[in-house]
Amino acid sequence: MNPFRDIGLAIAMTFLTRAAVLGQQTKPTPKTSVKANAGAEKALQEAGSLIQRGEFQEAETELKKAVKLAPRSPVPHNLLGYIYEQLQRPAQAEAQYEEAIRLDPKFSPAHGNLGNLFLQQHKLGPARRELERAIQLDPNNARAHYNLGMTLAPLKEYSGAADQFDIARKLQGNDQAISFLYLRAALKADRIDAALATADELAKADPQNAALLFNLALVLAEEGQYDRAAALFSQVNQLRPKTPEVLYNLGVAYHNLKRLDEAARFLAEAADLKPEIAEAHFRLGLIASERQDHENATLEFQHATARAPDRPQYNYVLGREEFAMGNWELAALSYQRAAELDPSQALFELSLGNALFRAENYAGAASAFEKTAKLDPKTEDIEYLIGYCARAQGQLDQARKHFEMQLRTDPKHVRARAGLGFLFLEQGDLQGAQKELEEAVALDPENVDAVSDLAMTYAREKQAEKAMRYFERALQLSPDNTQAHYQLFLLYTRNNRPEKAKAELEVFHRLEEMDKMVRREESLLTKARKEKADQSVSPQS
Repeated sequence: MNPFRDIGLAIAMTFLTRAAVLGQQTKPTPKTSVKANAGAEKALQEAGSLIQRGEFQEAETELKKAVKLAPRSPVPHNLLGYIYEQLQRPAQAEAQYEEAIRLDPKFSPAHGNLGNLFLQQHKLGPARRELERAIQLDPNNARAHYNLGMTLAPLKEYSGAADQFDIARKLQGNDQAISFLYLRAALKADRIDAALATADELAKADPQNAALLFNLALVLAEEGQYDRAAALFSQVNQLRPKTPEVLYNLGVAYHNLKRLDEAARFLAEAADLKPEIAEAHFRLGLIASERQDHENATLEFQHATARAPDRPQYNYVLGREEFAMGNWELAALSYQRAAELDPSQALFELSLGNALFRAENYAGAASAFEKTAKLDPKTEDIEYLIGYCARAQGQLDQARKHFEMQLRTDPKHVRARAGLGFLFLEQGDLQGAQKELEEAVALDPENVDAVSDLAMTYAREKQAEKAMRYFERALQLSPDNTQAHYQLFLLYTRNNRPEKAKAELEVFHRLEEMDKMVRREESLLTKARKEKADQSVSPQS
């Protein structure tokens, strides 16, 4: 999404149409290159008059007469090519231009017209060849230079395109519209100083022309020149105050400059003047999010999605804010909407999977992660995530398959290695579990799950000292590990350490009570957030 182009512009861009006109063929005036044949000359003159009046079929008849009377002249063939273009008969037009070139390989107009025809058909290679030949034969052919620039730009040869536009605009008397094209190409070619000098010339030449200044600012902003763009948008704002589109673009420029206070002020003003501008609310949401103000960010993104419900990106960022606030189910709804609107985005499915995973909807999470893997098999940790969801659903064989797939691509993936160890532990394969878990701990000594599960393998093998040592290490890494406290209570009891056993049991009970309290509070908070979300903005708000 281009933020500088996405809204309906109140200021017209009519002055840019001149550049488009230059790229088209103008109604040609027949050259007097067949004066040796009076009949042919008369037919050409008559054809010229008919062309000027738009009577192309009648002109075709006259030009065919001229061809018969002057069969060695390229002029009538060139004019016939123009006629056939106007009649939407490109194949015949191409044949006539080529016949003109065959008759006179140095006839520049035919090369230029054939190049223009190829350009309109997006045949950039042939267009370039013919236009370069036309310029070689007639270096002052402004239209050929312009069209060659238009050919080079989509090939991303921006330096060459800038050169051609520069020549064309000068041949046209510093044409304003072509100067805009030169400016864009020069910016893309990293000719920053020359481009900005051209921008200054355009702005100074007509400082009261709000349309010109606005579109000049758009070009600069689109190419990352936010300082200059902001200055010009400010100038337009003085000429056309209270114009929502100007205020919006000014806010976007300041946002890109990280001047968040100014950005928020102008975007809010734009939204107040024209509430239906969804992009203004979207940007305000981004600013609030950057300030870690997730509540206001959520509110602005809700405004944006209410006004433009079919924008996948809006739904995605709304989900991101809900996720940041711990509203897993609400986040999942927004991510799901984004994924439905654009099923090609792996990020949307991955985010949906993460939200469902946090909500402990492991079946839904697995489905989203599997779609992510199909869209982007190189997504980090994706096989591990699918495996974990399978493990959480008791599908141990499936879990093992995905953990092993993750390890084939990344043998040092600690969590997949630890997950595989846990599966062996669950299935009673203590030797296999120890092997995987010891390797996981060696790779990451601070992985509390691997340390705790390794301790459990030793406990089941009656290796009490090792088991206690690893559970104690688990508590050093995570003092609130309820399971580790309970297992130590059991181990201390069995090994005649009553004081330590009593202490661990007390901690276990305290943590259990705290855990229950936290779950109750989270439940109440989730309920309150859902109620608030149900009362959120509507499209009319």
